[in-house]
Amino acid sequence: MKKFVFIGLMVAFVASMAFAQQRFNSGTFTATAQGYAGAMTISVTFNATNIVAINVVSHSDTPAFANMVWNNLIPAIISAQSTNVDVISGATLTSRGLLQAVENAMGQASL
Repeated sequence: MKKFVFIGLMVAFVASMAFAQQRFNSGTFTATAQGYAGAMTISVTFNATNIVAINVVSHSDTPAFANMVWNNLIPAIISAQSTNVDVISGATLTSRGLLQAVENAMGQASL
């Protein structure tokens, strides 16, 4: 009897872990937020459990500062699988805009 209870608990645990890992609807979602010099639009690609890619579609920010944000913050977000990352010093408003746009896309993709 104990063996059957143990097996039942293990099956339930494995099933719950598989279900708990799915966080997103798979696909690419577009979102907009305010950057330093105007609106920025990004696309974020998700699979069921992860942020897979972030692409900047359009923005009005100064290229030198914007590129600093894209080159540093996008890999940090993907690595952390979260927007809970440090902003780029000297490009705070562009960084905050990117983080907000990613959060907006995450909201669209969330289950």
